[in-house]
Amino acid sequence: MLAVTEKTKGRSLRIHDCGLADYRKVLLLQHELQEKRRRDVIPNTVLIAEHPPVITLGARQSANKLQVSRDSLTRQDIYVVDIRRGGGTTAHNPGQLVFYPILNLQGLELGISEYIRELEAVGIELLEEFGIRSARRKGMPGLWVGTKKIGSVGVRVSKFITYHGMAINIQNDLSIFDFIVPCGLDGVEITSVLKETGKRHSMNQVKEKLTELLMKHFSTPDEQGSTSSGSRKLPPWLRRPLPADESYNRTNDILNSLGLETICNNANCPNRGECWSRGTATVLILGNICTRSCKFCSVAAGKPAPPDPTESDRIAEMAEQMELKYLVVTSVDRDDLPDGGAGHFRDCIKKVRQRCPDMKFEILTPDFRNCQDRAIEILRDALPFVFAHNVETVPSLYPVVRAGGDYQRSLNLLRMAKESCDGIQTKSSIMLGLGETDAEVEQVLKDLRNVGCSRITIGQYLKPSKNSLKVVEYVRPEKFDFWKQRAVELGFLWAMSSPFARSSYFAEQVYTS
Repeated sequence: MLAVTEKTKGRSLRIHDCGLADYRKVLLLQHELQEKRRRDVIPNTVLIAEHPPVITLGARQSANKLQVSRDSLTRQDIYVVDIRRGGGTTAHNPGQLVFYPILNLQGLELGISEYIRELEAVGIELLEEFGIRSARRKGMPGLWVGTKKIGSVGVRVSKFITYHGMAINIQNDLSIFDFIVPCGLDGVEITSVLKETGKRHSMNQVKEKLTELLMKHFSTPDEQGSTSSGSRKLPPWLRRPLPADESYNRTNDILNSLGLETICNNANCPNRGECWSRGTATVLILGNICTRSCKFCSVAAGKPAPPDPTESDRIAEMAEQMELKYLVVTSVDRDDLPDGGAGHFRDCIKKVRQRCPDMKFEILTPDFRNCQDRAIEILRDALPFVFAHNVETVPSLYPVVRAGGDYQRSLNLLRMAKESCDGIQTKSSIMLGLGETDAEVEQVLKDLRNVGCSRITIGQYLKPSKNSLKVVEYVRPEKFDFWKQRAVELGFLWAMSSPFARSSYFAEQVYTS
């Protein structure tokens, strides 16, 4: 029987310290707790452990690489365990801190990609406590100190409940990593807090710091002893299973192998499973750091890196591998660039056309706040495409929802695109459920038609992260049917209106039924 010590009681998140525990026993405990959490028998729970020497092989076979035979490892008392978490080969041994969250993501209002970012944030803050400055690397989950890896993430989610988790090297013997290719990444050097600083730390002290950070990132108010997370339940028409089919996995593998970002992941889109299973995705160019911080969005804000000149080639490779016929390209706001990123949009379209001449495009642009004339002129060189820019919400809510934007500026951009580019179709999108009135929605539709917009998407706002704006109302499907009919009556040629509609949802359709 595995002994655990409960660190926190009477809270919405419970922490169990398993001590130095056999990996296989902790794995069995995870499965037991995962099922209990699914049935809401227990609250969100995190297991913390150290393990005797063990090597684990993840679900991605191509990333499972041993440098020696299993028999050789067994003779050295190192077990090898096949498991179903994401990622590839990794190793655990005493002095490495491992934690396994058993969390209900739906209750915490977290998507899978945001959950992984939260795990990484916990690790970054923990390492800072011990003098290590670590960071994420694009397309490579985990934590890095320069080019050296110090933390690994490998998770699995079943019916919205997480298990497996994260390992951080504190003062463990790193020679165990000589027996594997960590995470399938050839030539990667593994490091630890001890190796970087020369200092040892009490593992109890490290676990105490970790507990504080887990409570900070994953705890929610406990409501009268309830074992639930205290979150507002989604209505039945807004519940969707997490994706798991072969087409989804193939799309995910292609995007990861090419190091490409998608708005599907960064904005925690609820349609990700459906769209990826159809073999379609919306590419996010110009990085995943936005120069603005809109409260409806989960994309990280900050100082972005310069545009990557190789990105257009990688997108073209992706389009060819996925055999796409219709590609949606969007970006974060890049107010730091003189052209707002318009030149990068153009270059990506041209590069894809060189390899896929029959490709059709839709671009979903920022508002090009300081350079609308220049951006439109640059983009003219990449026609034809559908030009989309989202107004997102009604003007009265802009100060709260989209403080960095300006409703009239967005309308002006759509008008300029329509008037400057012959034969172009323009498109926009609005979210419902943020506190808007029917009269305000009606006026937005009329304003869009007045600037020549012919395609409209209307969808339910869903809180994409715990720090985003709360949902004011879950709008019923019948109301979306009403707005679709009203959009058609106002003259929109293409109207997608449903709870799950998003700006690029079924964008490839010429008409909507």
